[in-house]
Parts: sequence; structure tokens; C-alpha cells
Amino acid sequence: MGTFFVYILKASVCLAAFYLFYRLLLSKETFHRFNRLALCGILVLSLVIPFCEITIHDNTEIQQTLVNFEQYIMQVDDVIQTTSVAMVTPSIPVWILLALLVYFLGILFFFGRTAYSLAHMLCLVRRGRKEKLEKGTILIVHDKDIAPFSWMKYIVISEKDQTENSKEILAHEMAHIRNRHSVDLLISDLCICFQWFNPASWLLKQELQTIHEYEADDSVIRQGINAKQYQLLLIKKAVGTRL
Repeated sequence: MGTFFVYILKASVCLAAFYLFYRLLLSKETFHRFNRLALCGILVLSLVIPFCEITIHDNTEIQQTLVNFEQYIMQVDDVIQTTSVAMVTPSIPVWILLALLVYFLGILFFFGRTAYSLAHMLCLVRRGRKEKLEKGTILIVHDKDIAPFSWMKYIVISEKDQTENSKEILAHEMAHIRNRHSVDLLISDLCICFQWFNPASWLLKQELQTIHEYEADDSVIRQGINAKQYQLLLIKKAVGTRL
């Protein structure tokens, strides 16, 4: 447990540092595909780098402090082993045990929240009327008014949107499916479950969602759909038809 917590802390520091560099250097660029790859690369690097060991012979004060902190956390494993054999507890700060408890409770909460969201989405997929589209994509049509969305190979849409704006909406959601944006969001959600305390994990997901929308909108325009009509549709979806 202590080893896992140390790994999560190192990964969170890497994620925060890389995301900060991304915000400073790349966030203003309009190369959406490159930015998406950069964000996915940040996720991968933040998971891999903590496994790398760097040895520095001349210990600095900061490095020694980090080493001592890591040793404190690693003692949690000793606590579990010694208490199962004998009632002997190593000296370890109580606040570290409380922090570990809060952290693992947070993991359970966010895993539960993610599972609930997926279950609710699967209910929407099962209850609607199904229509097969190109390349194995399945369209789910609901009689109630819901916001259109896509997940993996499914597109969920209301009958009203299918009647009024099916061409633009389907082109937009098909772009999400072709680019496998759902996979990015699923990975970022798993990252949030383990790093729920790290603001960088939440900001990275928001950045990915924004890039996904830019990529999908660009794909719609490239298919020859009128840009002004599509902009009007986006405004209607954002603020309502009456406004």
C-alpha cells in the first residue's frame, strides 16, 4: 500500500509538471491533433517516469527531505505486516495513515461515480430505438429530449434532433467515433479516479474535451456543411432555441 501511494504521488507530480509545460507552450496552438497526442503522451509519461530511478551521489537538503518522506510512507507496509504477526507498531505519523485512508476512500468514491455514469449511459443505449449506420455505428433514437452524444460505436440522439438537424449532429458525432475520443475520456477518467486530489488530472480532461470538440467541428466543416448554419446550431444547443 505504501509503495503504491508513493508511486501515485510521483506520478501526480510528473502529471502536474508536464501539464504546466503544455499550458505554457502548446495550449494556444491550433494544431488540435498534435495537442491531443501531446496530452495523451503526458498521461503515459506521468505513469512511466516514476519507475525510472535516478541516482544522485551528492544529496541536497530537498532530496533528503523527499527521501525521508518516502520512507515514512513506506512504513505503512511494515505496519500491515507487523500487526498481522505481532501487535508491534512502528513509529509512523498518524496523519500519514489518515491521508492514506482519505485517499483510498476517494478512489472508491470516484470509481463508484464513474461506474454510475457508465451504467446510466448504457441504460440510454438499451432503451432507445436502434438504427444501423455505416462502419458498424449504431444510432440510438429517444422520444424524450436529451442532448446528443456518442460513446464508442453508439450515437444517442432525440427524435427532435433527428428530424431537424440530423445531418450536422450525425456528422459531428461520427467524427468523435472515428477519432476514438471515447477512449481518451475513459483513460482520463481512470486517471482522475487514482489522482482525484490532483487538479492537473481534472484540467487535462477538460483540455482533452475541448480539443475533441474542435476536431469534430473541423471535420463537420470539411464535409461541406454551411459554417454559419452550423454555428447557429451550436448556439441553439448552448442557450436554447428561444434565446
